[in-house]
Amino acid sequence: MTCRRARGRALFVSVLLSIATLLLPLLPSLTPRPAAARGSAPNDFYGIVGRDPWYEYNSDPVDYPNDVNQAFLENMADGMATMGAGWVRIEIHAEYDVPNGPGPIDFSKMDWYIQQLAPKYGLKVLLVLGAGTIGDLDKTYQFQHINDQPGADGLNLWGRTYLQYVKQVVDHYGDGVAAYEILNEENANMQLSTETAGSVKEVNPAIYGQLMSRIYSDNKAAHPNVQFIVGGLLYDDIIPDGHEKWLTRLYQAPAVVAFHQANGTYPWDGVGFHPYFLTASQIPAEVTKLHNTQLAHQDTSGMWITEIGKAAQPADWTSYGIMDPTPDEQAQDDFLQAVYTELRDQTPFVERVFWFKYEDFGNNGEYANWGLVRLRDSAFHYGPEAAPWPRKDAYRVYQSLAKPGASPAARIASSPDLGPRVRYFPETGHTLRDPFLGYWEEHGGLAQFGYPITEVFDVQGRPVQYFERARFEYHPEFSGTPYVVELGLLGRYVTRGRQFPAEP
Repeated sequence: MTCRRARGRALFVSVLLSIATLLLPLLPSLTPRPAAARGSAPNDFYGIVGRDPWYEYNSDPVDYPNDVNQAFLENMADGMATMGAGWVRIEIHAEYDVPNGPGPIDFSKMDWYIQQLAPKYGLKVLLVLGAGTIGDLDKTYQFQHINDQPGADGLNLWGRTYLQYVKQVVDHYGDGVAAYEILNEENANMQLSTETAGSVKEVNPAIYGQLMSRIYSDNKAAHPNVQFIVGGLLYDDIIPDGHEKWLTRLYQAPAVVAFHQANGTYPWDGVGFHPYFLTASQIPAEVTKLHNTQLAHQDTSGMWITEIGKAAQPADWTSYGIMDPTPDEQAQDDFLQAVYTELRDQTPFVERVFWFKYEDFGNNGEYANWGLVRLRDSAFHYGPEAAPWPRKDAYRVYQSLAKPGASPAARIASSPDLGPRVRYFPETGHTLRDPFLGYWEEHGGLAQFGYPITEVFDVQGRPVQYFERARFEYHPEFSGTPYVVELGLLGRYVTRGRQFPAEP
C-alpha cells in the first residue's frame, strides 16, 4: 500500500502501522507468546524454503566453533513459525573437499537443525536429496554421470552411489524428516546443463524411474510415515509442456511400469512442481493440467508445489525505522496472496505450497531478492548476527493467511495471569506493560496517547508499541534515565521531502 495524507491522528497512525507492523518478530522478553504458539502444528498447507544449515557451519567460529550458527538459524526458525509456516524445505549436502571418490555426508552439520530446531518450532522438514547429495570434487561423481549407460542392474555408478547415500540419510533421520524430495527440476536441471556445457538439461526419465522405484522399495517399508516426492518439475517457458511430457515418459519407464503392475501404486507419494514464469492467475490451470497427466495414468498421489516465488527489490533504509513498500514489494504481496488463495480454493489436490524463499541472499555479487525478509547489510552474506531481520510486507501477507492471530495488531484475550504491572484494554484487545505502561501513566495516559493498538514488536532491533496517537520505543541503553522510553518520529517520517515556509 502507499501512504496517503492523514485525516486526523487516528488515521495517520493506522497508515503508518500498516507499513511498519510485522517488520520483525515479537519480543519474547516484553510480550511472551502463549505457550501453544511455539511447537504447535501450523497449517499443513503452508511451506517455506529456508537456509540450508550446511552453509552455516562455522559461520560464527567465536560462539559456535565447529558447529552451525545456532542463534542465527533459530532466528530464522522463529520467524518462519511466527508467520505460520508448517513446513520448511532444506537441502542436504555432501562434503565437496574429498579428492577421490564421493564426499561423505557430515551429519553434524544437519542433525541439530533437523532433530532439535525444527521440532521446537513445529516445522516439518522436506529434505531435498539433490545433485549435491554426492560430493563432486572427483569428476567421476559429477551429476552429469546420472545419465551414463546403466549396467545389468539398471543402475550406473552415480545411481548406485546415490541410492546408498539416500538410504544412509533416511535411516539416520527416521521420522525426523517428514518427506524427501528426490532430485530437483530433473526435467530442466541447471547443474546438469552447466556440467554438459548446455548439451543436456534433463535427467533420463527411465533412469530416474529406476531410482525412484529402488528408493521406494528400499526405504518405504522401514519408514512408512515418511513421504517420497518426485523432485519438483520446472515449468520451462522455452518448452511450456516439457514437464508434462517428461512426467508421461516417467510413467512409461520400465522400472515404474513394473512397480505399478506389482503393487497397483506408483513408487512415490506425491509429484513436485515449480510453476515459475507464470502469472498467479495462470498457475491453477497449469497445475491442473499436470494433475490431469497424473490422473490419466491412475496416479492418485497428491501434488506438492515445492517452489514458487517472486523477487522483490526491498525499500531503502531510512532514519525513521520505517520503510515504505516498493512497487516490487507490492507486486510480491499480490502474487503471494493470489497464489496461496487460488491454489487453496481451486486445486484441492495440491497438498502444500512452499514459498521460495524465506530470506534474500547474495548471488554472484548481487542481491537475490526472493525472500520475505531482507538482508541486513550490503555484504552479500548472511553474517554471524542472530538478531531478527527486517521483514518485507509479503511476510505480513503470508502470516495473514497462515497464522493471522500472530500479528501484533491482532486482538488478544484477557487473562488473570497477565501480572501486576500489565493492563488489558478490552476496547482494542491489547495489553500495556512496563516500561511502556509507566511512561503512558506518567505522561498523559489515555487523553494524550489513546489506547494501545498493537502488542510490543520489534523494528530494526528496537521494541516498539503503537497507540492511537503515538509510537513508543524502548531504549535500554538509557536505563536509569528519563529517556528509556521515547516517542517515534512519526511526524518527521510522514512529512519527509515536504517543504514548509518559515514561521516568523
